[in-house]
Amino acid sequence: MLPEARDSQHGAATGRCSRMIAVVHIHKTAGTTLASVFKRGFGGAHCDVHAEDPGSAFLSAADLTRMRRRWYPRLKSVLGHDVRIYSDLESAVEEIKWVTFLRNPVRRTISHYQYDLQRGGVDLPFEEWATHDAVSNRMTRQIAGPDGTADQAIDLMGRFAFVGVTERFDESLVLMQERLGLPDIRYGRKWVAPSDDTKERLLTNPEAVALVESVNQHDLALWDHVMAEVYPKQQAEFGPGLKTATSWFQRRNRSMTVRRMYAHPRYIAYVAKWRLGYWPWVQRKRTKAAH
Repeated sequence: MLPEARDSQHGAATGRCSRMIAVVHIHKTAGTTLASVFKRGFGGAHCDVHAEDPGSAFLSAADLTRMRRRWYPRLKSVLGHDVRIYSDLESAVEEIKWVTFLRNPVRRTISHYQYDLQRGGVDLPFEEWATHDAVSNRMTRQIAGPDGTADQAIDLMGRFAFVGVTERFDESLVLMQERLGLPDIRYGRKWVAPSDDTKERLLTNPEAVALVESVNQHDLALWDHVMAEVYPKQQAEFGPGLKTATSWFQRRNRSMTVRRMYAHPRYIAYVAKWRLGYWPWVQRKRTKAAH
């Protein structure tokens, strides 16, 4: 019997998932595009997940167990803002390969503000928005918890199988494929801002940049650690062929459009299961929990 088959039978017998990739999706770190890689690669064995209780801080082991039994018995990967490394998911999965992508905190925060203006229905001055508790140190808090610090987030970096960098997205995909054994990682970029005027205006405003830095001290410390220690180590472990491998991937990826990505059978399988099954199911549970 193949090892994968033995793992599958063991997981079914114990009620636990044998192994799974869990992606901690931080806002405005190219997460939507990253999700498309997993959707196209794993199809109906991937899920963009949500906690059943909208008031919960994270997707729980109980949530995961119920969704596997109902919709995803062969689950290989999950991704979402509710996926947190400090959760109890490891009580339901024998082996989790944790993944996240980080971004320069100043650019990430300002991009988040632009997105909220364009798509999120937010109509606040930047100074008021940037100093809100929900905005500051977003990367640190999604990794280490609502009261997490840079030191705690840095300590947790050692538990991640891979940490990508949005500014080096294609190279990060190549590194991630090597580390996780992913299938085809080609993608078509899904969300492009209709205008970058707001972002460019704020990035060239010294006062705006200084404000973002002042309320993101933990994120800046985490970012500095990742760029000085974590990411260079991953590059070194890949070896001297990384630049060539990235260039080769970029050449192959030029022909991948959003339309071709959507038309792939595995992507279609993902959409059908998620939209017609999982998402209506979890919405009912969220509505019930809220009341």
